[in-house]
Amino acid sequence: MSNSFLWKASDEKIHNSNLYQYVKYLSKKKFLKETKNYHQLWSWSIENPKQFWSSFWDFSKIIGTKGTEIISSKNIFFEEKFFSDSKLNFTKNLLVKKDNDLAIHFRSESGFEKNISWKKLYQNVCKLSYKLKSLGIKKNDRVVGYLPNNIEAVISFLATAKNGSVWSSCSPDFGVQGVVDRFLQIKPKIFITCNYYFYNGKKINLTQRIQEIIKRLPSVEKVIIHSYDYKEIKLNNYLFLEDIFKEKNLDETFEEFEFNHPLYILYSSGTTGVPKCIVHGAGGSLIEQKKEILLHCNIKNKDNIFYFTTTGWMMWNWLIAGLSCGANLKLYDGSPFYPNKEVLIKYCEDHKFTLFGLSAKYIDFLKKEKFSSENYKLDKLEIITSTGSPLVKESFRYVYECIKKDIHLSSISGGTDVVGALVMGNIFDKVYAGEIQGASL
Repeated sequence: MSNSFLWKASDEKIHNSNLYQYVKYLSKKKFLKETKNYHQLWSWSIENPKQFWSSFWDFSKIIGTKGTEIISSKNIFFEEKFFSDSKLNFTKNLLVKKDNDLAIHFRSESGFEKNISWKKLYQNVCKLSYKLKSLGIKKNDRVVGYLPNNIEAVISFLATAKNGSVWSSCSPDFGVQGVVDRFLQIKPKIFITCNYYFYNGKKINLTQRIQEIIKRLPSVEKVIIHSYDYKEIKLNNYLFLEDIFKEKNLDETFEEFEFNHPLYILYSSGTTGVPKCIVHGAGGSLIEQKKEILLHCNIKNKDNIFYFTTTGWMMWNWLIAGLSCGANLKLYDGSPFYPNKEVLIKYCEDHKFTLFGLSAKYIDFLKKEKFSSENYKLDKLEIITSTGSPLVKESFRYVYECIKKDIHLSSISGGTDVVGALVMGNIFDKVYAGEIQGASL
């Protein structure tokens, strides 16, 4: 074995994996002979895209009308259509349960924590959906969020998507100009926000900033605000999100929209002027992200998944899609190094993360600080995903030497323009220092 070899999944883990179950499904359908050779599976997926995407729709139990035309063949790439006669409701595919089990846990650097069950999540999404419709918000109207990475942000996004409206979000660390540069282009009708957030030990008030932003967004018809811990007074004449959740009216209709119906708007980095809008379709986002989370990250029902992200980064959108696999989301708002450099590791231990999503820079920081997890119990942790920048060989080795020996370390890379990963990990292949395992199916 090469000196750079670091990890291989046990035969038991491979045989119990979602990826292996998918291969067995393909074999049963006579699409592909049973294999544990990832490159062979990947080659089949790109040589037979219609069979691949159609079979994954069925295997992953996507809710909707699949239709018959998986990919329309055209001579010009950008004229091709994906699932052109299929329909689905994105939110329905994420609200996969209605029981009292935990759906999302939120932790703030301030120490504030909150849980929500699947049942309550469903109810609150339907209540906000009803409210948005009562305010005259229709299909294709834009709803924006200026929110920390909390449960209310998830509910706001899902309620918007449920109605066929289009979501877009910025995190509170964006200044007034950064928010206006993005939102002014898309003419939002509803602005959902929060009165403050925490970062690096500071409580940062947003109320003045919100007023300045609203003055510069003439399309906004109504502001909905929530208080971080629900103990603050109402502000101005804004609607209060907590009041909406106390109402009894639920809109439980889940209209199916075209596969390519717009779901959310992300933005380019803004290095060449004002950030450019990137519109993502509901079906494409759902099937791509579910594929990555289910097959590449091996996430299963009731697994706990976490990504250190804000609502202004595409990995937030990616994380929320984990609900479609029945996973529980873990959300964090604040600095990853406050009140100490181990705060995220402690969160991982306390809430038994299955997937721990980080940036390469965070791992490099822990290595530089010579952090070791020897005092933490990380027995439930199965996969660490790293993105944002390349993970160097030394940092690969550091994870196995100082974080956990039996771990699938998956360096992934994609982009805002695909809101997914082009290259990532898989449980069939070995992990080598400094190497991404392969291309995404």
